[in-house]
Amino acid sequence: MKIRVLGCGSSFGVPLIGNKFGNCDSNNSKNYRTRPSILINSNDKNILIDSGPDLRFQLLQANIEKIDACLYTHKHADHIHGINDLRALSLFMKKKIPAWGSEETIDYLINNFNYIFKKTQIYEPIMDTNIIADTFYIDDIKINSFQHNHGKIDCTSYRINDFAYSTDIKYFYDNTLDKLKGIKLWIIGCLRMDSHPSHASYDQIMEYINYIKPEKTYLTHLTGLMDYETLINITPENINPAYDGLELNI
Repeated sequence: MKIRVLGCGSSFGVPLIGNKFGNCDSNNSKNYRTRPSILINSNDKNILIDSGPDLRFQLLQANIEKIDACLYTHKHADHIHGINDLRALSLFMKKKIPAWGSEETIDYLINNFNYIFKKTQIYEPIMDTNIIADTFYIDDIKINSFQHNHGKIDCTSYRINDFAYSTDIKYFYDNTLDKLKGIKLWIIGCLRMDSHPSHASYDQIMEYINYIKPEKTYLTHLTGLMDYETLINITPENINPAYDGLELNI
């Protein structure tokens, strides 16, 4: 299985509009971050997690010509508002792309991007909807999922074999974190050093990592307050900040 980090920035990206880098060194290319998304390639299937506002640029950078399914973590704009860019891939592939997510997320997508999922006078639908379960399959790929807290809403963690992706975490519900025991690779959201109303602090994220003990962890959903080299210098050897275009094999 191959994972590509399409984007590892937070909702504003880095730099923010106005060319504002915050604490990030603008001379380091790894501090240029688009909105959060990853692409998983397994058994010749391309599975996208989230379609943020920078999706077109991200897929062009990765030279992607097909998406076999899209998993959604939650309904916030920085994770879904590039959904329209999947129209081009659907037309090119001549088939609809399955969208997977929680009932809350799928309802939001249907209500706000109706033309994506239902035939209109102008457009044919380009995506099907599917509600996730604790365990579900995309062809022969087994996927486990569970909900964690993200402030006023829930967000979905996904696990495929020894890999897991968890972004936008305030806290994990009782006993759910144990579902990630045994993973080798974890990509987890770490917005900034201090706490936020809907995101855990850096120290809390480190506690979660120390509890799960994956072989390797990458931090994503990073704001302009999180400089790449600064993070490299303070994190343990097996924990690193992600960067756009990072490719991982497991």
